[in-house]
Amino acid sequence: MPGLGGAGEDQRLAALTPANSGVSVGRIIFLNPFGKDAITGGCKTAYRQVELLQELGFDAWIYQPEGRPHWFISRAKVVTSWIAPTPDDVLVFPETINGPLVPMLQAGLPGKKVLFCQAQYYALFGEVPIEKCSGFFNHVVCQSEIAKGFLERVFHFKNVAVVPCFIDSALFFPRGNTIQIALIPRKLPREAAAISTVFRMKYPEHNNIPWEVLENRSERDVAQSFGRSAVVLSLPFLESFGLVPLEAMASGAIVVGFHGNGAREYATEENGFWLPSDQIEETADALAGAINGLKRRDPAILKMRDMGFATAARYSKERALAALKAFYGGLLG
Repeated sequence: MPGLGGAGEDQRLAALTPANSGVSVGRIIFLNPFGKDAITGGCKTAYRQVELLQELGFDAWIYQPEGRPHWFISRAKVVTSWIAPTPDDVLVFPETINGPLVPMLQAGLPGKKVLFCQAQYYALFGEVPIEKCSGFFNHVVCQSEIAKGFLERVFHFKNVAVVPCFIDSALFFPRGNTIQIALIPRKLPREAAAISTVFRMKYPEHNNIPWEVLENRSERDVAQSFGRSAVVLSLPFLESFGLVPLEAMASGAIVVGFHGNGAREYATEENGFWLPSDQIEETADALAGAINGLKRRDPAILKMRDMGFATAARYSKERALAALKAFYGGLLG
């Protein structure tokens, strides 16, 4: 792997020390060798954590050879050519050890290695199975108690740390929330189509209600849509946390749909209509119930919306900052 070089947008800064970098002498490098056009919550979360680490004074970076993604805005420092690590550095690997990550892991690079597992089920199918390379990692961190339990029970990792996701309240907030349904069907397109069809056939009186389908949209577009929508249809699949439903709650929408496993950490009967993913007709019924309740200003529905908003507020930037400082501060001293 070559040393630092090339014309990456932030590489000219690679040798500089941030003005507030008194926390540590080592760098924290998140390895993200994926396509910049891939729209995934895991990519966004890695960038958000680097931003927060920079705020805390750590010298934190994203390594992404294709450059930063276009679908969300980030202040995180990005390097597109390899920076040879030192023993003082921390290398943060994702849970899927594939492609260029394989030789990186097996090369015996200096520095501490952290496994940042954002999708515990994806960890089952890497090119190098996690159970065969667990000895490479000094520490394991994830973003929910749901994922932590799985990693400890199945992979037998010890003392898995949790750094919770946070909701950017400056981006996700109510914008009027008119009677319309927003959804991101990317992970469950058939279920989305089935729910929509059942809803329109069973409740023709609601056929004039707009459905805003969000495909390959920027984070800002999603935030604006959620803030305009009274209801968001939740369609996650095998999540470790489930960020989208929380972003919908923070936007003032009522969430109807599936928890995708990860949202079990915060999903309750009080803050949304949560159903098993095989209950297509029942989900359509819940959509109609939420809309009818909103139209007649049903106190129970309004309280559910408020409870959702309060749930999202618990996942604050301050909470994430504290967890990051404790975890990486402990590694770097």
